[in-house]
Amino acid sequence: MTSIGEQLTTGSRPGRPFISVTGRIVSRGRLALGVLYWLAWLSVSRRIPVRTGIQREVETLGVGALPLVVPASVLVGLIAIFQIASQLLEFGAQAMSIRAIAWFTAREFGPVGAALLVVARSASGIAGELAAMRAGGEIDALRAMGLDPVKYLVAPKLAALLIGLPALTILSDALIIFGGWIGSTLFLDYSTNFFVEEFRSAFEMRDLIVGLGKSVIFAFIIGFVAADEGLNVEGRVAAISEATTRGVVYSVLGVLGADTLVNVVFYFIPGLA
Repeated sequence: MTSIGEQLTTGSRPGRPFISVTGRIVSRGRLALGVLYWLAWLSVSRRIPVRTGIQREVETLGVGALPLVVPASVLVGLIAIFQIASQLLEFGAQAMSIRAIAWFTAREFGPVGAALLVVARSASGIAGELAAMRAGGEIDALRAMGLDPVKYLVAPKLAALLIGLPALTILSDALIIFGGWIGSTLFLDYSTNFFVEEFRSAFEMRDLIVGLGKSVIFAFIIGFVAADEGLNVEGRVAAISEATTRGVVYSVLGVLGADTLVNVVFYFIPGLA
C-alpha cells in the first residue's frame, strides 16, 4: 500500500487504473464504430483507388498466406486421420475416422486452423505496421491533415481479411480433406470410393456454412484487435514489438474465445447443431 505522500510524489492518483481501462474501452468502442462505418462505405464505393487498396491488401494478407496455409492444411489432414484412426482401432471402427474428418473439418479444423495461421502471419504484420507508423508520427500526421487513419489504413485491411479468410477457409477445408484422403488410402488401405462414400454420408452443407460464418467472425476479430494494438502504442520504438506481441496473443485468444462461444450456442440451442 502506498501512502498519499508517495502518490503525490510519484504523480500517481487513486483510481488511475480504472480511468485508464475505461478510456481504453471507449477508444476501442470508437474504433469499432469507425471500422464498421468505413467498411459500409467501402462496400458501396466505386472509386478505383479504393478497390486498388483493397486488392493490394487481399494480395498481402490473403494470397500471401497461401504458402503457409497449403502445406499446414495437408499436414493437419494427415495428423487428424492418423490420430482419430488410432483411437478407434481399439473398437474396430477405424472407418469412422473418415466420417470424423467430414464432421470436424468444415466446422473446426478449417476455419480455426486458417484463422490461427492468418494470426501468426498477418495479425503481427498489421499490428507492427500500424505501431511503426504511430511511433514514427505518421498516424498523427494523417490526423493533422484531416485524414482518418481508420478509413485509409484499418478499413482496407479488415475488408481484405473479410474476403481472404473465408476463401482461405474453403481452401483449407479442401486440403485437410485431401490430407485425410492421402492418409486413408496410402496408409490405412481404404479405397478412394470408400473414402468418398463415407465422407458424403457424414458431410452436410450446413457444416460448411457454419465454418464460413465463423471465419467472418474470426476475420473481424483479427483485424480489429491487431489494429487496436497497433494504433494505441506509445511513441517509442520499443513499443512496436510489444504491440505486435499483444496483437498476436489477443487475436489468438479472441479467435478461440469466439469459437468456444459459437460452439456453446450450437450445443445448448436445439436444432442449430
